[in-house]
Amino acid sequence: MDKDSNINRFITPTNLVSELRRELEHISLDNTEIKEILDELSDLCYALDHSSIVAVTDKRGIILSVNDTFCQISKYTRDELVGKSHTMLKSGYHSEEFFERMWRTITSGNVWEGEVKNRAKDGSHYWVKTAIFPLTDEHGKPYKYISVRTDITEGKVYEGKVRELLKNDFGQVMQSLDNFVFRLKISQSNQYIFTLIAGKLANELGMIEKEHLHKAVIDIFPKDIYKKLLKPVKETFNGVTNKFELKYNNKYLYVTLSPFFRDGVVKEIVGSVSDITDLKNSELIVEHMAYHDSLTDLPNRRVLDKDLSHLLVDAKELDKQVAVLLIDLDHFKRINDTLGHAVGDYILIMAAHRLQKMNLKQFAQDYSLYHLGGDEFVFVLHNSTENNVQKVCEHIIKVFESPFLYKQADIHLKITIGVSIYPSGGENPEDLVKNCDIALFAAKEKGRNMYLFYNSEMNETLVNKLKIENDLRKALSLGNQLQLYFQPQLDICKNQIVGLEALIRWFHPEKGYIPPLDFIQVAEDSGLIIQLSDWVLKEACAQLRKWQNQGHTNLRVSVNIATKHFQHPGFVSDVTKILAEAQVSPTMLELEITENSLLDSTKSTIDTLKEIYDLGIKIAIDDFGTGYSSLSYLKKFPISTLKIDQTFVYELPENNGDRAIVSSIINLAHNLGLRVIAEGVENKEALHYLQQENCDEMQGYYFSRPLPAEDATALLEKHSTKTCL
Repeated sequence: MDKDSNINRFITPTNLVSELRRELEHISLDNTEIKEILDELSDLCYALDHSSIVAVTDKRGIILSVNDTFCQISKYTRDELVGKSHTMLKSGYHSEEFFERMWRTITSGNVWEGEVKNRAKDGSHYWVKTAIFPLTDEHGKPYKYISVRTDITEGKVYEGKVRELLKNDFGQVMQSLDNFVFRLKISQSNQYIFTLIAGKLANELGMIEKEHLHKAVIDIFPKDIYKKLLKPVKETFNGVTNKFELKYNNKYLYVTLSPFFRDGVVKEIVGSVSDITDLKNSELIVEHMAYHDSLTDLPNRRVLDKDLSHLLVDAKELDKQVAVLLIDLDHFKRINDTLGHAVGDYILIMAAHRLQKMNLKQFAQDYSLYHLGGDEFVFVLHNSTENNVQKVCEHIIKVFESPFLYKQADIHLKITIGVSIYPSGGENPEDLVKNCDIALFAAKEKGRNMYLFYNSEMNETLVNKLKIENDLRKALSLGNQLQLYFQPQLDICKNQIVGLEALIRWFHPEKGYIPPLDFIQVAEDSGLIIQLSDWVLKEACAQLRKWQNQGHTNLRVSVNIATKHFQHPGFVSDVTKILAEAQVSPTMLELEITENSLLDSTKSTIDTLKEIYDLGIKIAIDDFGTGYSSLSYLKKFPISTLKIDQTFVYELPENNGDRAIVSSIINLAHNLGLRVIAEGVENKEALHYLQQENCDEMQGYYFSRPLPAEDATALLEKHSTKTCL
């Protein structure tokens, strides 16, 4: 039988089973089993026919047959449907692309399933869950289609109501959000249109839903804000998520834009805006703290490095000079030590104000001031000649000639300036600042209260000092390069050796003998002086113990103590420990300190001297008369000995001035109950004069040069039983 003939006879599954029954009766086939199968099939077809919507179409989609349920739900008669296209049922809800995908599926021989919204004859709409089954010929090509549909209209109506309720709830939730949430789409005129505006922040920003919904972004925001939004919005419509900060209406905002894809295409973008004003303000405060000095509120080293980097780029392109002036307050540490850090901070603030008030426009097109910390400030002159830089330095030094007033007291502070100029003084920020430091160091060594421009010779001097510092560190760690020499001290009256001064000597394995003048100051500047002084104390006390074991029980050893070592908090405990380890009595040790060590007679200085005195250790003032002499400390401090500096002894007795000074020192010391030692005695005439003036002790080349421990031991043995001179 032809596939297309008499097709209207099989319009329903039930009719199809009835036809089979008639055919069986016609051929008089009596088979109980077949009849039972047909009965079961009849029941199934009845159920399908009354519960589902069934239709058969040809390969073009023309309806060939429908069941009663199809007619009932579509409200069309069978005659109105058969021979017509399924397009008569279109509701307009689905896109053309939707139907194109469906046809691509079934024409390829595959079953298509989906939900379809149709329109009935009376204009009402109904939803059907649809499955379309292709029937294929011997070549696998579909020649007709059977569609089975289920009415889901009631469920869809319920779903719509639920969706509406959810939409209302969603709207309430969105409006309750603290953030500003929105959606944008592109209009036909290529404008970005708001399709959603929600959240409390929206109202705070003036984005009112009733006023701005469905309006274009360009019509709402100012031009500057629109320009900032335009690029990220375009990128997001191209599928890229964007996150950025924006300042609007005095608020700092954090904006996130996300693409919303539909069928693989960005149809809209969703935005979320958070108010980060408090966080941003805190961040700005922290950033300000990170880039500004907390005391003076001036830009710090980080800002200096960043600014110099930009300035040098411009200077290179435009062939300009950039000058860096490193300003240091001379002897500022004394203010902290004597008056306290609170006063020191006050002076730094006043110094900063004084520098800020300077008008340097006549010397440079532009300039900036920085505080590097401590007592160091930096001026950067953006474009200035060397001659103008000199004038700036002279002007700054002159400004600091005026004292600082603190509680009706004048505090005088001088300054020293190191200068480097781009490009001769350095071609990058690091070198410019480093070379400023080198020039500052050189200016301090020349006497302070001045300025110096950097030159390469300064660098060589510094390099040499660094080499000495490194070599000295190695010498201290190894121990075999350093050696103590001892210069005898004679009691002039008894004509006997009563003590020896320990003097450090350095014998470098490659450079040979290095004089103390070449490395002591380096040790002071680098902080190695404390370690060096400790080594001298330990070695001197250990040698004294050896001499005592050899019978020289009344011998005294003198050790020079650097100012930094003397002022170190652990000084007294370190000396006590060294004496205990060497098993030496404190009364056999004499510590020599300079007048300058006593210049700042702070409470800690007095306490340290008293602790030393209470231990029984003698205290000598070295090089007396050459420092900032103040007779008040001779009665204030527990001093036992004055050492007359050799500069007053060399020309004795010929020089009248030296005679007067030496006689005055001896008389002053004796009146205060102090012992007097004359240094640098090199001839018989000087010794006789000292004897006439009743000087207590002497040391010098006339009797002995400083000697290694072995030679000093031999000298002690030689003069242990007889007079020395």
